[in-house]
Amino acid sequence: MAGDLEQLTFRLAYAAGANEENAKAIAAVHLYADLSGVGLQGIDHIPWLLNQLADGSVNGTVSPQIVRQTAATALVNGGLGPGEVAGIFAADLAIEMAKNVGTASVGITNSSDIFMLGFYANRIVEAGLIGMVFTAGPPLVHPYGGVEAMLSTNPLAMSFPTGDVPVIVDMATSALSGSRIRQAFYHGEEVPVGTGLSAAGEPTINAEEIHRGGVLAPLAGHKGFGLALSVALLAGPLTGSAIGSDLDWLYNGGEAVGMGHFMIAIDPGAFGPSDEFAIQASDYIGKIKSSKKAPGVNDIRIPGEHSAQERLSNQTGGVKILIATWEIISKCADTLGVSMPQTYESFRTQ
Repeated sequence: MAGDLEQLTFRLAYAAGANEENAKAIAAVHLYADLSGVGLQGIDHIPWLLNQLADGSVNGTVSPQIVRQTAATALVNGGLGPGEVAGIFAADLAIEMAKNVGTASVGITNSSDIFMLGFYANRIVEAGLIGMVFTAGPPLVHPYGGVEAMLSTNPLAMSFPTGDVPVIVDMATSALSGSRIRQAFYHGEEVPVGTGLSAAGEPTINAEEIHRGGVLAPLAGHKGFGLALSVALLAGPLTGSAIGSDLDWLYNGGEAVGMGHFMIAIDPGAFGPSDEFAIQASDYIGKIKSSKKAPGVNDIRIPGEHSAQERLSNQTGGVKILIATWEIISKCADTLGVSMPQTYESFRTQ
């Protein structure tokens, strides 16, 4: 059940070196991903963090600190601690500030990975605000016209309150996320044409060739490249943080260098009646969902809708975990002296 998975993630993080408060934050972010049906950002994605906590490259006991602040902006130093902790702190700070002045921008510097951006965007939208979250990481993606990894997958998330399920867009700016490549590699699967290049710089649909020394392609060619670069500049130079090859340590070890993230919270009430935005958004979404559908399509799904349904179902029905993920986590647990739950539901991607 979900509670068992949350406890397992907490105990793994705690055993690896996080204090109790930070381990709870780590568990909350990754459980949200698993509950949402995005297992590639759930417990499957924390072995790197566990290693970083254990070897001290990520400090599991620090608390984020505000180092610069105005009425509408703030810069948070993550202390090279768990990114999930800094991300929650920054999202809550952005919410508080936006409710006071209408809109707030919060940068995070000296951080590690914050993982699933939709978690923070959802936290902001649950407060009735519009949320935007940006992050940049180690180089995995080639620029349009190039073959060398210069950009990260540079994901972004945006959330919008409605009268019903909020709109939450959470996406990589690469043709496919690095996590999906990792899970395709687990099972020897092929990926769509245009996903990436082999180590020799040749187009490939072999996930292993991309995972082992290859490079991902930007989403939609030059458009994705431009979007990825924009995200990198917001999360990197604007927050005074490293980008590109300086962050290679996150996956390949070496001296730890802090990464950056950037969040924006907007109070719709600063621009008109507080509920007017949600009313108009819901009306427009209703028109989209009732519009003419393509052959074989029964429902037009709005971003965030499926994940919300998954969370409701998985809270009671249990969380599905890939067999390969369970095996990897079992090895981590054995190394850290953490006992594994005796029962679980597993599945393989088709």
